[in-house]
Amino acid sequence: MLETLVITFREGLEAFLIVAITIAYLIQTKRKNLVKPVFFGAATAILISLTAGWHIAELAEDPIMEGALAILAGALVASMTYMMIKNAKNIKAKISENIEQSAEKEGMKAAIGVFIFTVVMIAREGMETAMMLGAMSSTINAGDIMMGALLGFAGVGAIGYLWISQSARINLRLFMQVTGAFLMLFCVHLFVYGFHELTEASAIPFIDNFYWHTLTEPLEPSEPVGKAITVMMLVIPCAWLMVGYVREKLTHKPVFSAAE
Repeated sequence: MLETLVITFREGLEAFLIVAITIAYLIQTKRKNLVKPVFFGAATAILISLTAGWHIAELAEDPIMEGALAILAGALVASMTYMMIKNAKNIKAKISENIEQSAEKEGMKAAIGVFIFTVVMIAREGMETAMMLGAMSSTINAGDIMMGALLGFAGVGAIGYLWISQSARINLRLFMQVTGAFLMLFCVHLFVYGFHELTEASAIPFIDNFYWHTLTEPLEPSEPVGKAITVMMLVIPCAWLMVGYVREKLTHKPVFSAAE
């Protein structure tokens, strides 16, 4: 459940920020007529992501596909997360620049451009979530996935409320770094898990699959060591957040500051 909670929180937060910044920019530039395509685009992207997640979970029923999907998900999410952490402080400027290219067109072309932009941006976050949860679906109880997702989205709702009511006090960059740290650790977990599943199916050539499968068995999420690793993946980012909070307190800077 912890993995699902943080994954949905992280990806949901990014999706919320994209929608919030896009709408704020359109309102500021007196283009309120283009707000509806943003909502339609977000709804379409969510539908695409849910459909993709369902199919990925079905594919993951095959051990070889499960292992391959886990490794692929780890590679894709790690690269995306790295880029997001690297560009966290410029997220607002980059989204504004991209949406301007779509919104500056005339009439229906502008609406279609904003719609496509929103679909692509939100679906990217949704596909990352679908890849991670779909690849791990056979090892995570369906009830835990649902509960973790609900708690994750509740967290996004809380941040959304703070964004609206106290946006100047939210350190988005720190949030991105903290949740990004979790995703990077989770990607390593996906690599190991994918490797373990492939060795179980004897699908990796030139190595002793049985030896490596036995060696990585304790890292399974259901094993004590695997459970401890899952807990640490949450503890480490939380400790990072606490250190950042204390450092800001000691340096007398605002506890939270909005990303530009």
